[in-house]
Amino acid sequence: MIKRILCCLLVFLLAFGAMAGCSKSKDDVKIGVSFGVGPAARWPLEQGYMEERAKELGVQIETRLNTDENVKSQFDDCKELIDSGIDVLVLIPRDINNVADILAYAKEKKVKVVDYARAILGQKVDLFVGYDSTKIGQSIGQYLAEMVYEGDYIILQGDPNDNNATLLYEGAMRGLDSVKDNINIILDGVVEGWSADVAKEMVKEAVSKNGNKVDAILAPNDKLAGACAEALSELGVTDHVVITGMDAELDAIKRIVAGTQDMTMYMDLEELSRTAIDQAYNMAMGEDMQTNEDFNNGTEGGIPASLINGQIVTKENIDKILIDSGYFTKEEVYG
Repeated sequence: MIKRILCCLLVFLLAFGAMAGCSKSKDDVKIGVSFGVGPAARWPLEQGYMEERAKELGVQIETRLNTDENVKSQFDDCKELIDSGIDVLVLIPRDINNVADILAYAKEKKVKVVDYARAILGQKVDLFVGYDSTKIGQSIGQYLAEMVYEGDYIILQGDPNDNNATLLYEGAMRGLDSVKDNINIILDGVVEGWSADVAKEMVKEAVSKNGNKVDAILAPNDKLAGACAEALSELGVTDHVVITGMDAELDAIKRIVAGTQDMTMYMDLEELSRTAIDQAYNMAMGEDMQTNEDFNNGTEGGIPASLINGQIVTKENIDKILIDSGYFTKEEVYG
């Protein structure tokens, strides 16, 4: 009898020890973040928000902000992060169609992957955290349709390697559906690499060929919106042209105040960044993820996602949305 009790006790202790060995302390959690991005002002902000949130949670984090693939590849960044012992990789892909090697290496090393901001197509990841680009694009298109219900339009699409650009464009065209029979689209083209210089030349050429006439420009982010405003200024266009944007960058807000850009989309970058780190932390700790949609990235059944919407910012609501919230100060916006 005593022998049986001792055996049972030994089995219990072994089982308990095994479970304890599988559990993870938050002090042991390490998150890696790889930004394969361009020069937009948003990315260093998000890097800071992520690092701040990890500090609040008491977990380790290492971030790589890679703005130049020619200097060091994103795969090298990710491999170094994975080899350093991270539990979860938060990945902002430079090219959504060229991440197979990164995902394969992460899978080999049993590292979970959170796809952040730019949706990877045709391959499974553990989670996508990003904006609902289709709905945001539709809001931009509807705004433009309400402001300019007839006339000459320019439609700029983002980089073709960024699925968000595709979704944004699809949503925008849906938003313009009510005016499609009344508008003349003089340019509808992609902007390789989200290049402001490329966008500027595209706009100058299209407007020049149209007798220096254009009524509305759908620019898919604030950098390109700024390029459009510069193009019109250099061409000497004096009639007001409605220009959209996205990202709520400070230069864009100043243009809105000055009247050379009409709107931008404000997405709460801090909320998005913190969501990614919270979800990565949950994964590392073996806890449930908080998702609100199954995102169709071309894989069977899609992937779980946490999607966030944006807000339209115009001259009339800058103070309410951006200044009262502390995103910008009144001095930054108005001087």
